[in-house]
Amino acid sequence: MTEAEKTSRRKQCILNAVSEALEEYDYSHLTVEDIAARAGVGKSTIYRWWKHKSDLVLDAFKEQTAPVFELDFQQSLAFNFNQQLLKLSQALNHPVGRALLVVMAEHREAAGEFFKQYLLPRREQMRKLIQVAIERHEIIAEYPFELMLDTLYGPIHYQIIFFNRIPDQTYIEHLVSLVMQPILVQNSP
Repeated sequence: MTEAEKTSRRKQCILNAVSEALEEYDYSHLTVEDIAARAGVGKSTIYRWWKHKSDLVLDAFKEQTAPVFELDFQQSLAFNFNQQLLKLSQALNHPVGRALLVVMAEHREAAGEFFKQYLLPRREQMRKLIQVAIERHEIIAEYPFELMLDTLYGPIHYQIIFFNRIPDQTYIEHLVSLVMQPILVQNSP
């Protein structure tokens, strides 16, 4: 096994240990010592790659959700929004997702890095999908789409953070329908 493979395997064990620990208790009780023990590595190994436990949570979330949020450019914009928001709700309901929300609230620097490394590339993909929908004449071209994206994703976080409620498929379908109503081509003058 090459050194790169060993490093990759150790990192995966550490991120798996983060997920396991968060299944048992919340972020405030998460310790690097416990993660190291679960992963079978020393604390120094963890600190070689991550500065803080918040960085571990961010990477664990990225690891768990990377394959989940792929867009389907063959499907409609509404279909993709429904799928993305449902998957987001499920991901944020997972213990790692809930820990991520705490990290974002408590660590501005980590939140900024997460936005830059994780959310911006996904938002860029969504912009491409919006462009495809415009070209297909599904939606009108002139609209504040950045605001529309905020309007779609904001309520998911709001429901989870303030009401401790996971939006279900019906909620999400109503949200998407409501937000998309002004941009559908049949509604344009």
